[in-house]
Amino acid sequence: MPVNRREFLSSAAALAAASSSPLLAAQPGAPASPRRRYALVGTGGRGSSMWGKGVKDKWGDTVEFVALCDPNAKRAEVVRDIIGVTCPVFTDFDRMVKEARPDVVAITTVDVHHAEYIIRALDLGIDVITEKPMTVDEQQTQAVIDAEKRNKRKIIVGHNMRFAPAHVRIKELMLSKPVGPIRSVDFHWYLDTSHGTDYFRRWHGIKAKSGSLWVHKATHHFDYVNWLLDAEPVQVQAYGGIKRYGSAGPFRATNCRPCTHKTECPFYWDMTKSPSAMRLYGGEVEKADGYLRDACVFRPEITSYDTMTATIKYTNDVILSYSLNAYMPIEGYSLAFNGDGGRVEIRDYAKQPFEVPSDLEVSVIKAFGTRTKVDIPTVEGEHGGADDALRNLIFRRPQVPDHLKLPDSRAGAMSALTGIAARRSCEENRPIAIADLVRF
Repeated sequence: MPVNRREFLSSAAALAAASSSPLLAAQPGAPASPRRRYALVGTGGRGSSMWGKGVKDKWGDTVEFVALCDPNAKRAEVVRDIIGVTCPVFTDFDRMVKEARPDVVAITTVDVHHAEYIIRALDLGIDVITEKPMTVDEQQTQAVIDAEKRNKRKIIVGHNMRFAPAHVRIKELMLSKPVGPIRSVDFHWYLDTSHGTDYFRRWHGIKAKSGSLWVHKATHHFDYVNWLLDAEPVQVQAYGGIKRYGSAGPFRATNCRPCTHKTECPFYWDMTKSPSAMRLYGGEVEKADGYLRDACVFRPEITSYDTMTATIKYTNDVILSYSLNAYMPIEGYSLAFNGDGGRVEIRDYAKQPFEVPSDLEVSVIKAFGTRTKVDIPTVEGEHGGADDALRNLIFRRPQVPDHLKLPDSRAGAMSALTGIAARRSCEENRPIAIADLVRF
């Protein structure tokens, strides 16, 4: 029987407009509560916007900014002005906790430092919101799990991708089992030479800082699939290489601004033409710690893979075929769920140099039967409305069905461990079992 629109009109996914979604609603009849004391740890681009100014402007009635903490005090001072708050700035976490007494901290530092701040916050009796990835290796993951066990505090992991209204609709579709039991998944992510290249200008290009794009970027994608399948990874076999950036490139420099190859390099970026980048990372801020926001994408220090593929087996015996390439002429993803009764196809057209009928196409293809397109809501806002939905869940706490609950430490661990296992598989040229990495 052809799939029709009525089959998907349930729960949050029934609402095409963000303003009417339960993800963006206040708790009905909930009594007013005092603002929680809120500290931001890490004041780079994501911290200053998503967890800084964005929170202050839209959810400032639920939290009170009591501190900003960053090893670079100059940047923290700049971000304090950007957010529009008057709270003190700290470079030492323990001193910040002692003097500012936050109830909750949002951790948006360089990825490798997430775990140390999560653990310290939990041990000091503070709830944690952490950007993904929660951790970058199995030792960190185990330490966070152990810290949560010995403390009665809460970890929320910022997997915003789940909460875009379009993705909520897809989740509701999958819950309806439109093609019966799922047997395999095809998932291919495309980063173009704007978005993809920019990772290699920054600290993300260094595996020791980001865990590689297997962890920093693909963690998003693994959480998305884990959530859609309602399953967890069991084993990962992966391959990866540096094919376009790092030592594979033709030029060498420290960073773009003094580079002698400006006219030849296809990835030259004039940082001075970006007021926001110069404010956050240039001038006195740059002098304070020496971090170069426009680092050469061909510097030999780059260790993160730009070309990746993996096969992942899940607890429900589903097999996922995944790839990520960071130098494509297009941006977006292709995702398909193959079942006994057909195939669900999802194609996200984030950016490309040609016209497309719509930014996101979702179809249900019945085995030897019809192809039916699914209506998908379009919502304005960062990441298709996902950022607002996630923050509203955290700060307004509306009632939502179980499949829209906030990602916890288990979700954060499983998504990160998928990438960690993939990275180890690349390095060791063997399949990696998730159960061999941590004990829950």
